[in-house]
Amino acid sequence: MMDPKLALVGGGLLIVALIFYFALVRRENQPVTLLAASGVYGILCILGYDFKWNWDLPTSVIQRALSSITAIGHTIAKYFVCLNRYFAIRHYNLSDNWNRSTVVLMLVAQFVIPILVVIPLAFAQPNANGIGWGPSYLLTIVQSLSAVIYGSYVIVGSILTAMSAKHLRSLMHSASEKNKTMAVRQEILILFYSIVLFISHSLKCIQQILFIAMANVPEVQATSLMLYPYINELAVFTSPIMMLLISSKLRRLLWSWYTRPCFGRKKSITVNPFSKTQDTIRF
Repeated sequence: MMDPKLALVGGGLLIVALIFYFALVRRENQPVTLLAASGVYGILCILGYDFKWNWDLPTSVIQRALSSITAIGHTIAKYFVCLNRYFAIRHYNLSDNWNRSTVVLMLVAQFVIPILVVIPLAFAQPNANGIGWGPSYLLTIVQSLSAVIYGSYVIVGSILTAMSAKHLRSLMHSASEKNKTMAVRQEILILFYSIVLFISHSLKCIQQILFIAMANVPEVQATSLMLYPYINELAVFTSPIMMLLISSKLRRLLWSWYTRPCFGRKKSITVNPFSKTQDTIRF
């Protein structure tokens, strides 16, 4: 399992992430709700894998199911956030106008699809030799469906990122006035944020695919398993760290909470990381 020092650092970052996502949830905005849901799944990924479990057989099945649910749910949530960032770049202010029912359906999908994928694990039974569980085809079903989801994220995310970059290039060629230049600058920051988050989570997806595909190569599986805690935390904490770097309003919001109690306040700073009509994307 994880090195104690790294676990301590991860625990500290986990607290920062909780504060960050609580700040976003307070903002009544549909795309931000998707980002907060992604953050919740990211935190569950840490709780589901990085903390030590009692490795008897029933617990190992539960831990495997929880780890799979959180990893798949985190990937689906990141896919929806990636889709939202594409529309934020592609269409002016569209990210503020998503239909509530659409967002609700996305949230339901984030939590229902992972559970459906791991249902076969509920029928797993201990093997006769007491090592692992079976029948093996149940695990194969879960792994195959998981690999499809991970691979889809990498492929679709690559396409959306490339399309966003292409749209940004056309904007840069057409921008001449000062207000257009500022809009392009905001587009660049959003695209940079999107690319970094896409790469960080793609590393996690690729690691998961390698772990599944190389089931018959113990050395590769062992290396993949050893690297997973580091890749997992990178995928989870890149988002809050990046948002703190590029959003001046989010930094002011967290600083205001630090300098005075946030409970009982009648007014709060509103934060929308994706809006291009507010001064939120700024170094």
